[in-house]
Order: sequence, then structure tokens, then C-alpha cells
Amino acid sequence: MDKKTGYKEILKNYQYMKLLLAGLINRFGDSIDTIASAWLIYELTSNAMWSAIIFGVNKIPTVFIQPLAGAWIEGKKKKPIMVATDLVRAVCVAFIATGFLMGFLSSWMLVVVSFTISTAEAFRLPAGSAVIPKLLKKEEISYGTSMSTAIYTVVELIGMGIAAGIIALIGTAGAIYVDMVTFILSAGIIATIKIASDERRDINGNLQAYFVTLKQGFTYIAHNKVAMFLVLFAAFLNAILVPLNSLLAPLANEVIGSGAEMISIITVSSTCGMLVGTVIYPVLAKLIRKELFVISGGLCIGIYYLAVILVRPAYSSILFSYVYLTFMSFAMGIFISILSAFLQVVFIELIDEQYFARASSIMNAMGSVATPAMSVVVSLLAAWLPTAMIFIIVGAIDVLVCLYLVLSHTLSNILGCNNEDLGKEVSSYATQVK
Repeated sequence: MDKKTGYKEILKNYQYMKLLLAGLINRFGDSIDTIASAWLIYELTSNAMWSAIIFGVNKIPTVFIQPLAGAWIEGKKKKPIMVATDLVRAVCVAFIATGFLMGFLSSWMLVVVSFTISTAEAFRLPAGSAVIPKLLKKEEISYGTSMSTAIYTVVELIGMGIAAGIIALIGTAGAIYVDMVTFILSAGIIATIKIASDERRDINGNLQAYFVTLKQGFTYIAHNKVAMFLVLFAAFLNAILVPLNSLLAPLANEVIGSGAEMISIITVSSTCGMLVGTVIYPVLAKLIRKELFVISGGLCIGIYYLAVILVRPAYSSILFSYVYLTFMSFAMGIFISILSAFLQVVFIELIDEQYFARASSIMNAMGSVATPAMSVVVSLLAAWLPTAMIFIIVGAIDVLVCLYLVLSHTLSNILGCNNEDLGKEVSSYATQVK
């Protein structure tokens, strides 16, 4: 890696900074909209069922449409797609806010518009991902990814922190209009970005050629060991974090014997850890082998699940509870962010550019499937087992999976291949599909 590469060089990359600024504005609006939309659904329906329905509907395009969109995007210019989808989302949230303000918004309209927004995002995400390697040199990717992740996390925290104040000041509809403005600003900024070789090839509306392109993407994932590992491990990471996210309240009450303040301590500590981990990842990437990122991050999650339960008797001390869980959550946040950054950077560095949109869309779809699937499993377990037992089971499974990856030399065999070998695999499988 070039010794001169660092955050200063990223800041000098004017085109990438415009992409980062657009993403920052987008994330800020989304973080406010997350709170405002949840409150709007409650005000509109007064029924938790609709919240569950809309949550499920929002996941459908990610799972079923995004892989198809990724194949279509490969043959198109990425910038117009990003601009268009931002504007579509702006129109949709404006409709929601206006409908709520004027009193004609209904539950079914909310479902339809939410589906439309998620469909636009199914095209926007792979297009945005495919632009990154066009704006950054390979040696800059780890720093660029870390910088964007850290800034986005801070912005999301700020947005969610002030969302209640914005809603109180200008109302729920006003808060959603803020999200509309951020989409418009994002589209305007992206329109000014100069992207070299934005268009690779054109499918020319040939349906057969499109399905060949789609098949190539799935074949690439299925037969390329690095791509397959990244997709499966990302899905595993999403799934293994579901119990912690969904059972945080029972953990605080049943296991720790505390209240909502403990939820805040765990959440804030882990978020701070994630910020630190994101910033230090590029430095660690120069010193640590790829396998260690995976195994240390994976093991840390399992150890956390076990550690918060095994010291249960000591929670009788409030001081110990605060200090111990602050430290453990902070450490877990560091390892999760390092592992997440590693997966993102390796994905960008090793996945061939001509397959990037398709591969990233499949990866996102797999990750999205893992979350609701694991939520169903956790819900069933919670009906029969106490929270402490669920944490022990999940922690043990995580540790066993990570130990298997080490002892079987799976990580060394998969991540040990170099870019040249990977390129040969890509060409070979692409030829077979054609």
C-alpha cells in the first residue's frame, strides 16, 4: 500500500467528497425520517400491526428486486440512476407528508408509497456501491470507506437525537419534508460528480442479454470462493446480531436487573466503539492479516453474548454493571465495525468491477433475508426459553462457527488467494456462462 495514502488524500479527492457529502445529507434526512415515520404510522393507524406490515413490505424490494436491479445497473450509467432514484424518493416522502398534513393519507397508501421508496433504494444502493471503485484508487478504498462510515454514523446519531425536537417544532409532516429536501440536495450534488468510464456496456434492451447478465452475477457468486464467503459471512453477521438488537430490553430487565438507562448505556457504548473501530481500521489493515479480522470480530460477538450472562451474579452491584457493560459494549462495537469495514473493503478490492453491482445487490439481499429469518427464530425461542439461555446458545454457536473456520483452515484457503487468482476465476466463470 502507498505510504502516502491516508485521510488527507481522501479529503483532497474532490469527486469522492461530493459523493460523501451527498450520502451525509441523505443519512441525516433518513435518520430524522426513521423517527418521524414511526410516529406518523402510530398517529395515522394507532395499530402496531401496520408498523409490522410496513416493515415487512420495505424488505421485499431489497430481497427480491435488488438482485435483479444489480444486473440491469451493470450496463447503465450509474450517476443518472442515483439522481433519478433520489428524486423519486423525494416525491414519495413529499406525498406522505402532504397526505398526512391534508388528511387524505390512508394506511394502504402508506404501504404502496413505502414499497415504491424501497424499490427505488433497491436500484440506488448497488449503483452507489459501483461508483466507489470508480472514484477511489484501490489503496484509498479502506480510508474512504472508513471515513464515510464514521461520518455517517455520527450524522445518524445527531439526526435521531434531534428528531424529536424537529417534530415538536414543525410537526411530523414538517420532519418528513426535511427528508424530502435532503433527497433533493443529494440528487443535486451527485449530478455534479465527474465519474470516469461511468458506462461499461449497454444491454440495448435485449431481454435475453439481460438474463445472461443476471445469470453471470449469480454464477460468479456461486463459483467464486471469495465472493461466496463474503456474501455468506455478511449474512451470518447480520443474523447473529439480531438477538442482541431484538432482546435488548429483556436483557436489561431480566438479566441485568436494570431499566431503560442500561439500554442507553449499551447502545451508546457500542456506537462509540464502532466509531473508533471505523477510524482505526485502515491503520490496522496494514498490520493485521485478513484472517485475523474475521476471526477476532466473529469471536468477539460470541464472547460478548456469553460474557454478559456469565457474570450475572455480579450485576447486584450497580457500579459494576455500568462499568462492565460500558467496557464490553465499547469493545464489541470496535470489533463489529472493524469486521464490517473489512468485509466492505475486501468486497470492493477483490470483486471484479464488471460484476460489482450484481454482487453487491446479491450480498445486500442475502443480508436482508438473514435479519427477518433470524427474527422469526429468536421469537420462537423467546416463547420457550429465558433471555439468558438464548444469549448462551447464540454465543456458543458463534464461537463454534469461528473456531471451525480457524481449525479447518477455511479462512486461510479462501482469503489467501490474491487478486490475480481471483481475476482468473472471474474470467473462467464468465466464459462458462456466456
